Amino acid sequence: MKIKTIQPEQVFFKFRNPRYLRVIRDNTEDIARRMGFEEDQIFELAMAVDEAYTNAIEHSGRVGGEAELEIEYLIYENRLEVSVKDSGCGFDSARLEIPKTLKGLHSSRGRGLGLIRMLSDGFELRSTPGVGTLIRIIKYLQARQKMGMVALG
Repeated sequence: MKIKTIQPEQVFFKFRNPRYLRVIRDNTEDIARRMGFEEDQIFELAMAVDEAYTNAIEHSGRVGGEAELEIEYLIYENRLEVSVKDSGCGFDSARLEIPKTLKGLHSSRGRGLGLIRMLSDGFELRSTPGVGTLIRIIKYLQARQKMGMVALG
């Protein structure tokens, strides 16, 4: 018996020197709304994607070159996965401690990854010095039935 795998629908953006936060926010909200997410989930998802996109713009700058930013939406029946990838300087993510609660967010700087993790049902961070950073955000359609956050990677 052959198992049929369903490929997700994909929406993809690629920017050089990106300045399109509003475009990304509008697309995130529109896709989530069309999928049937509740308004509070749409807000959480849009905020998480905004933060990932803003972090990529702020931290991806390459000296003497332009950074590229890619945003990929993978639309499944039961979830939306959004990846924000930059071609910036990257960092050693093994040395990074990401807050798990709001109490861990003491300052206005450095709290973006903690917020993304808290607003997502699944979260993945991969970064390599000199190569770039990828943040993947997963939000499940199951309204108010969060099965606990799934850590990926």
